[in-house]
Amino acid sequence: MYIGELASLTGATPKAIRHYEKLGLLPVAKRKGNYRIYEEIDVKSVKMIRLAQAVGFSLSELYDLSALKYKNNRFPVEIAQQLIQKKNQQIIEQKKALNRLQEDLKQLEDEIVQTYITNKISA
Repeated sequence: MYIGELASLTGATPKAIRHYEKLGLLPVAKRKGNYRIYEEIDVKSVKMIRLAQAVGFSLSELYDLSALKYKNNRFPVEIAQQLIQKKNQQIIEQKKALNRLQEDLKQLEDEIVQTYITNKISA
C-alpha cells in the first residue's frame, strides 16, 4: 500500500509517517519507483505509535524501544511493559493531584459562600 492509504488507515498524516520513518520508528519502506510501499505490519506499528503518543509517551521514548528492537532483533516487550507500568503510575499520581485540586476548589467555593452569602458581608 502507498503512504496515502497507510495514512487513511491509521489517522496519521503522510508527513508524520515520513517523520516516524526518519526517526527510525518505522523501518525504511520499500520503494516502487519514487513511491514508498507499506505492509500490514506498518499499519499496526503506526497505530501503536499514535496510541503511545496519545497516552503520553514521547517519540524519543519510543525511539529508545525501537533502537533496542533493531539491536536485539526482537521487540523489547519486557522493557515496554515496565515503561507502561511507570506511565500508569504517573497517571495515578496525576489523578491524585487533580482530586486535590477539586477538593481545593470546593473548599474555596465553600469559603466564598460562607463569607459572602451566609454572613452577608459585602465585597
